[in-house]
Amino acid sequence: MALKNRKIFSRLKTISLYSLSQILGVFSILLLSFIIIKYCSTELWGKYTEILIWSNLFLLFLGFGSQDFLLKSFSNSPSTINQDWWNNSIARSILLIPSYFIIYFIPIFKELEVLIFALITLQFATHSFKVLILYQRDFKFNIGVEIIYNLILASSCLILIDTIDLKKLILIIILGQGVRLMCYIIFYQSVFRKIKFQIQFDNVKQSMPFFIPLAVGTIRVKVDAYYGTYFFNLNTLSKYQVFLSFLTLAQMASSFALNPFLKNLYRSKNTLIRKLQGKLFWYGWGFALVMIVIMYTSITLLYELHFTKMQYILAFIIMIPLFLHVLLVNEYYKKNKQNEIAIIASILVLFQIILGYYLIKFWDMDGALILKVIGQWSIVIILWLWIRRKSIKTV
Repeated sequence: MALKNRKIFSRLKTISLYSLSQILGVFSILLLSFIIIKYCSTELWGKYTEILIWSNLFLLFLGFGSQDFLLKSFSNSPSTINQDWWNNSIARSILLIPSYFIIYFIPIFKELEVLIFALITLQFATHSFKVLILYQRDFKFNIGVEIIYNLILASSCLILIDTIDLKKLILIIILGQGVRLMCYIIFYQSVFRKIKFQIQFDNVKQSMPFFIPLAVGTIRVKVDAYYGTYFFNLNTLSKYQVFLSFLTLAQMASSFALNPFLKNLYRSKNTLIRKLQGKLFWYGWGFALVMIVIMYTSITLLYELHFTKMQYILAFIIMIPLFLHVLLVNEYYKKNKQNEIAIIASILVLFQIILGYYLIKFWDMDGALILKVIGQWSIVIILWLWIRRKSIKTV
């Protein structure tokens, strides 16, 4: 019994540290939005929100599914972790070149191109270290780095609050990302020892089955935000981004209990995974209720922003199947069925792009949230039924 309790405590500790390190990453956006909206203007935050939404699309492309690919690679070949990570990072860095050219043609980046180049490059570099932090469970270190990062952002914004504009805000974030990168390089300096400099494009090619479902899934989840940059005014876009940030916290929580143990999940029996899926679906209802209370209290009292009851109800419905979604996706990865996820998600994306245009055009923020509900529940139901159908056929 004592041994079992120690194991439970150890797992809870790991999950808690991982959760805190990830929450602090999202907290930086919430902290910035609070300072800018509260002490400056919602319009300025709306302008940065446009930059944030589209620059994150570049980071998705530059990531190229590396985290999921490397986690599986690390699990299969622990002795070559450093070299595999280095090969993947170097090969992906080539993708920065076309990214730089594309940035010139995006209207919202006009007169900010150099700053956006610097920001995306630093974010690419810092994101590359995330898989090492996750696999080696260096969560305490990451918590310290995220606290430093948040302090730099908050203090710099408050010092410059009377004169801050979009360029200064981006420069502050660049400063924070630079400090974050230096912390990673110093902490992981041993990784750079005894590795060979080599460019292996096959490494990136092997990431493709992980990138495609991730890319399609991200677009599926964020298609409402992309449309929002077109249909919403800056005030509405600013408010919607704050609302989405809290939804993102809920989405992240669905992976907190699993990501530190993905290497164990890949070795688990299907019957155990099925039991977890059933339990976490029902836990999702209670989790969604707790998150809505936190969300409503924070947004109303701290930000002094107001949303309708219908918008909070839609947010609650979005949160319910998040835990089940993570397990279903990882079950497909476990069976090397990434292509099936990509096909299913691609069909849903096309449907959401067409439907989303009209929902958001005519129903504004309500339409955007309805689109998220349809997308979230559709992918979960389809993946669940597809797995069940495959299971019946193999019996």
